[in-house]
Formats: sequence, structure tokens, C-alpha cells
Amino acid sequence: MDLSHAELEVDLGRYKTPLSKLAKRFKASVELWKAKYYELKSEIKRYQNRANDARRSRDNWKQQAQQWRASAEQLQAELDLLRNETSDSKSKQTTARQH
Repeated sequence: MDLSHAELEVDLGRYKTPLSKLAKRFKASVELWKAKYYELKSEIKRYQNRANDARRSRDNWKQQAQQWRASAEQLQAELDLLRNETSDSKSKQTTARQH
């Protein structure tokens, strides 16, 4: 889609408003557009930062939960081992009393 210079020419004679006023309005319009663009750009950046912070926090909590789970499993295994040892020693004592 090649645009030549001829396609971009505008007939300025059809405007009744003086060109200086039109130029000021067009410039103001462009400045408003730029301000809106920069505001949206900063808002996008702010949301990206919030998303990154939430992601880091979630990953941190996930890692901590995995560590707690591993610790709980280890403690449960130790508890099961101690329960087995105490039940074995009780059964040996009961067997010894019976003889």
C-alpha cells in the first residue's frame, strides 16, 4: 500500500477557518493524543509491574509450601517410625510376660 505524495495533498481552500487556528487545533489534538498515549503507556507498565510482583510472590509462596510439605512428610515418617518402635517394644514386653 504505497501512498504517493499526490494522494496526501489536501485542498486547504475549502476550510473557512483561518489556517493558523486550524494549525493550533491540530497541534493541540496531537498533544492530547500524545498525553493520552503516555498515560496509557505508564498505566500498562504499572500493571505489568503488579503482575510481575504477584508472580514472584506466588512463586515464593509455592516454594515455601513445598518446603513445608516436605518437612511435614519427613516428620510424619519419623512419627510412624517411633510409633512402630514403641509398638514393637510393647509387644516384646507382653510376650516376655506371657512366658
